[in-house]
Amino acid sequence: MKLSLTHRFLESLATAIDSLNSGTNRISLNPTVAVLSALFFTGTAAFSHDFKLPLLILATSIVLALLTRSLGRTWAKILLFVLAWTTMVSLPLPFITLGQPVARLSLGFMEVGVSREGLNAMATFISRVVASAAIFTSFVFAMGWERIVSGLEGLRMPRELVLLLRLGAIHIPLFLREASEILLAREARIMRKAGFRDLWTVLTTVVGDLLLRSYEHAWRLEKAIKARSFSVKGPFWTPPSHTVGIKDLSLISVTLCILALGVLGVL
Repeated sequence: MKLSLTHRFLESLATAIDSLNSGTNRISLNPTVAVLSALFFTGTAAFSHDFKLPLLILATSIVLALLTRSLGRTWAKILLFVLAWTTMVSLPLPFITLGQPVARLSLGFMEVGVSREGLNAMATFISRVVASAAIFTSFVFAMGWERIVSGLEGLRMPRELVLLLRLGAIHIPLFLREASEILLAREARIMRKAGFRDLWTVLTTVVGDLLLRSYEHAWRLEKAIKARSFSVKGPFWTPPSHTVGIKDLSLISVTLCILALGVLGVL
């Protein structure tokens, strides 16, 4: 059953990445402007000092998702997963942070206190991570990885890095589904009731096979790229030029306003 749970997790992750690859671009944003705004929003949320500014950025991501009609179950699942993970990671903060105690919990012969500063640190950390994930994934859902990569090229990012990002967006879902198929094949060969240690042994063999297959796929991909190019470095696609419209200027204005609020400490 644990292997089936891992299988469902890998399938859901591959489906989520495929959804990010689609993109709607219903409001026709300039890729360079959109990527620049996404980076500013994400950085502002990640380095904020309290939870007010991340909440504003989270609201902005919801508005962007509604405008592009990309607000759906997959986007909500990503945010719920990020929220659950960050809550688990930050759960010890109220107990280990020194400050004014607001409650005390008895755990057998031990008594631990919950501090107000710890609760604030926990709320700030969760809001930072969730807001950063929400705003960036909303841009990716709205545009798709292809236009995100085009925006990075418009920002004059290194072409080798952009090529690796494009290949990763294409091959990561394939890699996850292949891992799921190998896991199911291993599970079908278990003829008896397996314990926790046996399941971990099966997962270890899956990791080894994935490393070998990844090396083989990378070798075949490198040969395919070189075979289609007259250059040793491989082909690099030159992005088309995009005009800047009123929607792009509005997006830049909102980005600069929220960035100014964070720098001035208003929020």
